[in-house]
Amino acid sequence: VVGDLRFGRDISLTSYDDDWHFVDEDVPVQASGIRCVEGDLTITNTTSTVDLSPLANLAVIGGDLDISINDQLTTLTALDSITTIGGDLDIYRNAKLTDLAGLDSIPTVGGGRSINNNAD
Repeated sequence: VVGDLRFGRDISLTSYDDDWHFVDEDVPVQASGIRCVEGDLTITNTTSTVDLSPLANLAVIGGDLDISINDQLTTLTALDSITTIGGDLDIYRNAKLTDLAGLDSIPTVGGGRSINNNAD
């Protein structure tokens, strides 16, 4: 994917760059062919996404990875193919996310890491 990719709903944003590719709902099965996102990958404010299995083939994120405010997300294990995150890694306010398995195999994060306010 050239540019940034967003899954979910974000009603607080009112303008977007031309290079954003939007999917207004949860992570679709059609995402299974994605191997690289050159920009940021944002998964935010989904209501029924339980896991990220459609992204199991994803290997490289050139920008930030933001996974936040997902009501039903319980696991990140499908992200274990990621080898590089070029920017920040932000994971917060995922009410049912109890562990970070799937992220432990990512050898390179180019920016900061912020992981907080997920399930206990």
